[in-house]
Amino acid sequence: MTEPQKKSLGADPKALVEVLDGHDNVIVFCHMNPDPDSIASGLAMKQLLESRFGKVVQLCYRGIIGRAQNREMRRRLAPELQHFLDVEDQDFTAAILVDAQPQFGFNPEDLEEQDVPVVACVDHHPFVESTEDLPFFDVRPGIGATSTIMTDYLKLFSVVPSSTVATALFYGIKTDTLGLTRRTSDADRAAYEYLLPFVDHEKLMAIEAPPLTGTYFRDLKNAIDKARVYGNLVVTHIGELPYPDMVAEIADLLLKVEDASWSVCMGWFESLVYVSVRTNEPKGDAGVFIRKVVNELGQAGGHNTMAAARVKMSDAGKEDFEQLRLELTTRMLERLNLKEDEGKDLVS
Repeated sequence: MTEPQKKSLGADPKALVEVLDGHDNVIVFCHMNPDPDSIASGLAMKQLLESRFGKVVQLCYRGIIGRAQNREMRRRLAPELQHFLDVEDQDFTAAILVDAQPQFGFNPEDLEEQDVPVVACVDHHPFVESTEDLPFFDVRPGIGATSTIMTDYLKLFSVVPSSTVATALFYGIKTDTLGLTRRTSDADRAAYEYLLPFVDHEKLMAIEAPPLTGTYFRDLKNAIDKARVYGNLVVTHIGELPYPDMVAEIADLLLKVEDASWSVCMGWFESLVYVSVRTNEPKGDAGVFIRKVVNELGQAGGHNTMAAARVKMSDAGKEDFEQLRLELTTRMLERLNLKEDEGKDLVS
């Protein structure tokens, strides 16, 4: 993966029309474990292709929707979003990725057996070189959310977002930019203001404050109990995860610890170790940091303030996870010039 770039990469959005010519049935893939930004971007792409281009569109994802807010968002705004394994064969002739790129956030093997080509992607993550092989790609690393890009698409093609789509896009921008306080561009602010009059605030409130299970609080307590503080770094782990993006929730929370400017949470799900990194240092770069930490062990990437990694375990179990966790922690401490013997528990 290349270093993050600030310019827009790829074709003019209007070129999407030509790329989709002759493709009547299209499948749109969200990120592997879709967050609000990815779900919203998928909904916007679906509305655009159906209302403007007359396509038949199926919206899907590949992994797990685990976070309570994300599940509530799907229930209230995107009931048509299906798991790929549950999608009935509709003779799709093309696939589009939103908030993802080939080799990152998407599993190309999903479509290889069905011989369905990925013809386009729209994303705001750091550019992946293999994306250049697509007929159409629009990657804007300087934008805070893919929802912002999709808002621009709707405006460009004179499509007024439905209340459902607008609410989703608004929430996607809000979550990925922390309410326009993190990694925010002028385009994000403009999209946020444009969408506001269309938002269903009752649904938005319900999505932001969903009911939480006892399991959630058990895992939260577990993460806090295991948290260690090394200078300006807070590191914790959950062990076996109920869903992959639980590590992101914990990393977000721990960045609020007094004097902390870096937070990391790790855990394992099925055969993968998931790592989530957050930083509020002005000169920090979470994406570069985690790529150098993980290095040969697995896949990693992200933005200046937030990043993630996945590391394949040789044996999906506690012992293998502990070995990888300790190795990754050691590498993090070395990169930040922190000493392991000076660490202390966050909570006594």
